[in-house]
Amino acid sequence: MMQKDNRTIAFVCTGNTCRSPMAEAIFNDMAEKNGVCVRAESFGIATSTGLPVSENSVIACKEIGIDLSGKASTAVADAGIEKYEKFYCMSQSHAKMLMQFFLVQREKIAVLGISDPYGGDIEVYRHCRDEIVNSVKEILKAYEN
Repeated sequence: MMQKDNRTIAFVCTGNTCRSPMAEAIFNDMAEKNGVCVRAESFGIATSTGLPVSENSVIACKEIGIDLSGKASTAVADAGIEKYEKFYCMSQSHAKMLMQFFLVQREKIAVLGISDPYGGDIEVYRHCRDEIVNSVKEILKAYEN
């Protein structure tokens, strides 16, 4: 018998090569460890599908035991956004794009306010990763039984 808890959320950023793939992997790792039956995916508002995740994102996540090396970007058009019950956007501009161009209802969107590390050194990525870890801990509380 199929389990009813096939719930999926999305993390959204610009290129889906830095913030949202880190958030997806961190959420899925923590959810699995905490027995939360929600799966995260991620996509970018302004990207192409198939781009590699940034090297510094891979390094920053590897430092906390998460492997991002095989992850590639997904464009919003390829994400199948109707399957997501909630969208966690890195910035307000991503939320506006989802509402304006993809008609996502405001109540299905949360803005995390995590700044883009793109082009920064590894320290910038570590700071971003740690912000994401803290956000994910809060998000997980909403899905724990």
